[in-house]
Amino acid sequence: MKKVKCTKRCLLLSMALLLGNTAFTAQAKAETVTEASTGRGQGVTVENVTLHTYVGDDGQEAESITYLLKDIKELGTITPEDFKITIGNDSYKVNDIKIMGNNVKLYVDAFRYLGKTVYNEKMQSTHYDFAVDCTVDALDLKKGDSCRVMTRTAGDFVRGTFTGSNGIELPYWLYLPSGSSKVPLMLWEHGGGEVLATSFEGANILNNRGAVSWIEDGYQTAVLSFQFPENYSFGISEKPDQLKKMQEYNEVIHEFIQDLINKGKIDSKRVYISGASSGGGAVLRFVMQYPDFFAAALPICAKDTLIPISQPYGLAYKFNGSLALNDQDYQKCYQDISDLMKHYNITGVPMWFVQAENDPVCTSYTSRILYQVLKDQGAKNNKITMYSDEEMKQAGQMIYHSSWVPAFQSREIMDWVYSQKKQ
Repeated sequence: MKKVKCTKRCLLLSMALLLGNTAFTAQAKAETVTEASTGRGQGVTVENVTLHTYVGDDGQEAESITYLLKDIKELGTITPEDFKITIGNDSYKVNDIKIMGNNVKLYVDAFRYLGKTVYNEKMQSTHYDFAVDCTVDALDLKKGDSCRVMTRTAGDFVRGTFTGSNGIELPYWLYLPSGSSKVPLMLWEHGGGEVLATSFEGANILNNRGAVSWIEDGYQTAVLSFQFPENYSFGISEKPDQLKKMQEYNEVIHEFIQDLINKGKIDSKRVYISGASSGGGAVLRFVMQYPDFFAAALPICAKDTLIPISQPYGLAYKFNGSLALNDQDYQKCYQDISDLMKHYNITGVPMWFVQAENDPVCTSYTSRILYQVLKDQGAKNNKITMYSDEEMKQAGQMIYHSSWVPAFQSREIMDWVYSQKKQ
């Protein structure tokens, strides 16, 4: 079972990462590092360092490190015991070392490239970066040192920008299977922790498996994700300027996908959409705006973009006390969402709602009530999964917001999405 970590993933990350223009290969100018004149391995010179990473449940994880030395003969004998990798109080082992020419490759326990942020009972945070310490000082490494970062699967996405007819320009990341045409497309809507204002360029691809999971789990599909400049507020439905901005972003993305369809790259009958947290709420509004566009939708821990629930009822970021609405408040929310959905015909869009029952960040009532409203209005092909506290713990989550983790471990959910096709 995955080690339990108390982190607020997808919401509070604000680290900086330099990324290449066409792939997630962070290239920094190589520096020559020479060990001091005393100590083990005197004269060892490191030409460059490469961190090999992948996108895990907790974000970008380093799984091996390669040092290119100027002259391997200067190194002498080196063993895994010569290295110590730490992030705060956590230690990670070097499990094996392979020497190939002048390259020294360490195979390590996976550790978060961006370090980790730990929260106390008052949700106050402390951040720790990784550090690699070696008995050969020249092989010491820490976050921020010059190195090359190569990320599996994420490195196959092409970065670009697209300007819609409304004049709005947004950055995007697109994966297209080589040698294929008219493939399905998954549009991934990232969470509030991945916006550019508080995160880094490419966080929408690297901070969780929302984008890469479809590729790594074997689906022959294109994947697209746009990164937004900032997050929207709770109660966006009562903030006309923010709602208008979301709709304008949707126009840009819709035009981009339509262009891919027109060029014969995407199957127009198999365009899917998924997103988590703020992205889950964005999924709902995207489907409402373009109800005939998507073959299926997977909104995960959706933020309440339909009507305000989290803030009026004190359910946003509520880590203590009850998360339940009383019957009267539930009925009011049900009626308000029912009245809203009378203006939008989305009963024909297959949707699988996913959330933790006791999500303390974004209330699960948006998902639960919308599922029931659509069912009452005639939807026949919708599903809902509400994870219990125990199921979230088994998935390694101590904050029950990160329901995207068990969702992307469920082949049933993912297969269901890709089994849907527009008539």
